[in-house]
Amino acid sequence: MLIRLFFISFVFLACSVKQPSPHILNKNVVELQGLLLGLSPKVNRDEALNLSKSSINYSLELSKKYKAISSPWIQNALVNIGLKERGLCYEWSEDLLKHLVKKNYRTLAFHAIGANIGYLNEHNALSVSAKGEGIENSIVLDAWRNSGNLYFKKLREDKKYRWKERKEVYMESYH
Repeated sequence: MLIRLFFISFVFLACSVKQPSPHILNKNVVELQGLLLGLSPKVNRDEALNLSKSSINYSLELSKKYKAISSPWIQNALVNIGLKERGLCYEWSEDLLKHLVKKNYRTLAFHAIGANIGYLNEHNALSVSAKGEGIENSIVLDAWRNSGNLYFKKLREDKKYRWKERKEVYMESYH
């Protein structure tokens, strides 16, 4: 019993997510905005900036809401055994999407994406493209991967996952 208590204490205290400095946050906002503007000349600069700030900041809010720990795989295990309520990858994606669609972006569109679908290591995230474009030329927005420190990269450059669009997953509710 003492070992179990020690383990649970270690997981909740020692593995907490570290918040990035304001300098790093600003750098990430500028970098994501640049990626979004690079999607198409149709992308509005103000929308790209707003989406950058909103997705980065809201991912950090979700980290606090989920009481996320630094290892997303341990977070998943704790959710699956009932010690935490939320924090699976699809929940990060869905909650981030709910937040972002309220902004009514005119020049940007969201896509549900997944990798290893149907397997134990299935992973889900969002991607964002210029309105009218598909996922091939989109940016991955993955709040789960770094426990709230938003991972973003051009989809085709994300070597960790082979993403596929998942039109059947929660997207119809938000269009």
